[in-house]
Amino acid sequence: MTNLSVRSDDELVELFVSGTPEAFEELVLRYKNSLYQYLLSLVHDDGAAGDLFQEVFLALYKHADGFKAQGKFKAWLFLTARNKAFNYFRDRKDIASLDAPDEEGNEFWHETLADGEAGHLEKLSTQEGFEQLRRVIDSLPPRQKEVIYLRQYLSFAEMAEVLHKPLGTVLADCHRAVQKIRNLLVSEATL
Repeated sequence: MTNLSVRSDDELVELFVSGTPEAFEELVLRYKNSLYQYLLSLVHDDGAAGDLFQEVFLALYKHADGFKAQGKFKAWLFLTARNKAFNYFRDRKDIASLDAPDEEGNEFWHETLADGEAGHLEKLSTQEGFEQLRRVIDSLPPRQKEVIYLRQYLSFAEMAEVLHKPLGTVLADCHRAVQKIRNLLVSEATL
């Protein structure tokens, strides 16, 4: 068998469907960190994220023969994960929906950093800064938090497909989230 790590996602799905179980294993290994981290960012529970991760790949295992290879496997995978997370929250009324409007009423943020404030962002390269950034991201409304986490793994076009939103809406949501992060970091630094 040739080196599977150089194969595209679509090729791996096709190989798996045609009887090469190692291709499925390569897909799991390829996405184990990013998909698990995304699920964990949604559910905030290690056990639930692990269970949902398994459900996503179980769905692929069961339905791989129906997958249409169009270069969109990663978007399909993250969309399936998002749907599994929604199912997880379906009966939990104490958890905010990922589709809930953000606290700003979806208006654009127009504030920018003043000159000289970039120094506050530079400190994020330290462990303390990383923890501060994680706290700030976790304080975002669910919709903004999700786009920040998705952006680590997907292109804007893939995010639009996963979220079932126009590309412009995804770009605007990302812009608002980044602006809010900047504002929160600057306000924390001045305290």
